[in-house]
Amino acid sequence: MVRVTCTRCGRTYTLTSEQIVLAVEESRGTKRRHYVATCPYCHHATKVPLRPIRQEYARMERLGTLPEVAIAEEAPPPNSEGSAGDEGTQKRE
Repeated sequence: MVRVTCTRCGRTYTLTSEQIVLAVEESRGTKRRHYVATCPYCHHATKVPLRPIRQEYARMERLGTLPEVAIAEEAPPPNSEGSAGDEGTQKRE
């Protein structure tokens, strides 16, 4: 559990395990030091240091409680043959 205090409204909230996994996976291979979390109360963006997020990720990995998170960009588009939208995308020879 990573506790975050909003810099605008001052309320505290915790990052979900899905947010922790996404933050670590998005920051892999980069030099990022912060994750931008959105306050659920006032919707203000707050910078959260990645060090405690990575520590929590390692703890969750040790305990085997990592959730399966599917990123929408990596998912292949659904293949629906014969639909009206596929008429213009057929390969022309």
